[in-house]
Amino acid sequence: MNVNPKKTVMIITLLFASALFSFAEDIVMEDNVPFSRIQRIDWNLAEVKTNSSVITIDRSKAQREIYSIRFQENSMVRGRGANNLFFAPYTTSANNFLSIRKVAGTYMVPIFETENFTEYEYFRHLERVYRWEFRDWKLKLYTYNENKEETILEFIPIYK
Repeated sequence: MNVNPKKTVMIITLLFASALFSFAEDIVMEDNVPFSRIQRIDWNLAEVKTNSSVITIDRSKAQREIYSIRFQENSMVRGRGANNLFFAPYTTSANNFLSIRKVAGTYMVPIFETENFTEYEYFRHLERVYRWEFRDWKLKLYTYNENKEETILEFIPIYK
């Protein structure tokens, strides 16, 4: 059997490139996109913003994504808290309205949580989401904290 190394490399490169570009088409590149473009992408919480503070989520100690979210087309949202997997139904409508209902999931004691933002707080914020926005390559979920202060959960896409 005679194998041409150049031809083999070219075929492998073409296969790899097509796989890369099929993933890339899911990555959102522009602002003000329909919610259907937000779905099927894994998002990782990067910051929690209020008028008085900004909490940056440091993943360096965790060695993995924490506080992630993915909106599925079947009106279910799934993701990860500190150690627990969660899921919940959600609804959307006009004017970027988004509502996530009661979060359910596994119940393990968190081995790792960020210092300033707990898994419990993350789940409660998700249950209070009322609006979404996509701007500057970030998914922003508008919610409020226990003091009724507007809070923005800012997510970045997870590139795998």
